[in-house]
Amino acid sequence: MRGRILTLVLGSAALLSYCGALAVLDAEENAAGANITNFGDAIWWAMVTITTVGYGDHYPVTIVGRCVAGGLMVCGIAVLGVVTASVASWLVEQVSSGAAVAATVAEEPMRQEIHRLTEQVERLSALLENPDGELEGGVVGARNDHSPSP
Repeated sequence: MRGRILTLVLGSAALLSYCGALAVLDAEENAAGANITNFGDAIWWAMVTITTVGYGDHYPVTIVGRCVAGGLMVCGIAVLGVVTASVASWLVEQVSSGAAVAATVAEEPMRQEIHRLTEQVERLSALLENPDGELEGGVVGARNDHSPSP
């Protein structure tokens, strides 16, 4: 599921860059004073704009180009937010699953100790129920009340 989301987001970013580059190139290519005059400059400008780096080496000079830039900025921030949220979610999931495994591993010795103590309490309870100190047909070592004191 997460792989499909990442693929969708990266595909959206690539498509957004491509469409933004084509749109700004169409608006700027023949404008006076334009510095985005080929597809290479346009795609560079689109990627810099989407990632919010904004070097300023290429920028639109026409009103249509600036409108494209505004839309690309808003969409770029949204796509970047989704990418960041996806990565953060994946990291939290990895840390949580690692903590759960560590907790399970740490619990096993405690479970064994609880089991051992439960068995010991059951044996002691059985001894208390039998005043002669016999358990399962054998003498455990408790003194008989009738034996002489040393």
